[in-house]
Parts: sequence; structure tokens; C-alpha cells
Amino acid sequence: MRRSAALALLCAALVPTLAPTPASALPGHVCFWPEPGETGAGGGWCYDPGRGGFAVPADRVLRHARSFGSQVDRTVYALHLPAHGPCLQRVIRGGDYSENWEWWDRLDAVDTTPHADCEPG
Repeated sequence: MRRSAALALLCAALVPTLAPTPASALPGHVCFWPEPGETGAGGGWCYDPGRGGFAVPADRVLRHARSFGSQVDRTVYALHLPAHGPCLQRVIRGGDYSENWEWWDRLDAVDTTPHADCEPG
């Protein structure tokens, strides 16, 4: 299943992800910022779970999402896809946020569907 996760990551990288540059979490989105307190050069990156599916974050927050906020009414999954070892997934529920996220250096992707080949992280 690792091959399918790698293929999905490659395919997602080929399709541009259009996302606003927020100053705070946008309604209907899960937003990530490169610095604590929902700040950072270049602004944040937002995921729209209404569009569904697997998405790779913008470079400024890829493995560098120091804070996040969820303004959705559903669960999404933050994914860590290391070169070695198991895939990890972190549940983000509607209304969750962190001003200084302890998982900041692991964000590789976001999805609306849990991945059976990923362990809880």
C-alpha cells in the first residue's frame, strides 16, 4: 500500500492546489501556517474538505506547519509519509486548532478519508 500512497502524493503534486492565503482559518477549511500563532511569511495554506480527496500542502507549510485551525464540521486526516517506516495519520476534528502544533514537522498531506495503511500518529 506504500506504493499507492507514493503514487497519490506524486499525482497530487502534479495538480495545483488552489488555496487562499489566510490570516485566520477560513470557514469550511482547515488552514495551516508556517509559524506559531497562525502567522508566517507568505501566509498560510488551506485545505477545502468539501472538494474532498488527497492534497499536498504548499511548500511553506510542507513539514513545517507550526499552527493550524479547523473551521469544518467533519474529520480530516493529516498524513506523514516518511521515506522509511510506516505512514502516520493524525485526526483533525472540526473546531480543532493549535497555536503551536507538536506535529508541525510531519505534515506531508491532508485527506478526507482515513488510510488503512497508516498508523495513528
